[in-house]
Amino acid sequence: KQVVNSGKTEILMPFSSPEYITDADFFRATASGTSKNMEMARTAADLNARNALAAQVSTIVKTVTERYMNQVDIDNKSEFASKLETNTRLIVNQELQGAIVKGTKAYQNDDGSYEFWINIEMPRAVIADGIEEAISKDEKLAVDFDQHLFMKTFDEEMAAYQQQNTPR
Repeated sequence: KQVVNSGKTEILMPFSSPEYITDADFFRATASGTSKNMEMARTAADLNARNALAAQVSTIVKTVTERYMNQVDIDNKSEFASKLETNTRLIVNQELQGAIVKGTKAYQNDDGSYEFWINIEMPRAVIADGIEEAISKDEKLAVDFDQHLFMKTFDEEMAAYQQQNTPR
């Protein structure tokens, strides 16, 4: 859809309403793909959305980890952070396969090419539970890990992210 305002054209992006944006319970990402082949456009949109979701999760988890480490007394903070980051990357890569498609839209452009939009989501709990499980399996990480504080920090960061990214 397009809206004309004072000689400017506003482009309304698919899946830009609040139910398609990351909130306290779900990580969500929207992306598009364009190709002369509709299946290729769909595949590109899906890959782009999964990459966007992975980047978003990694950014939030990195911020949570930094905030968490500033609140606790850990002997070797850099080793703890490195191990946590490695475990998180593995968890995100595993869980992205299970991301759920929340919505799709397909368009055919004037030139005959296809433009495919997709919105995917992944429950926040899946990532949080995966991190907790990975930490509990590593004896050295488990010794320094305060699960309650980490989850509290995670919840706060998710709320802050939602507030920053909610359309006004």
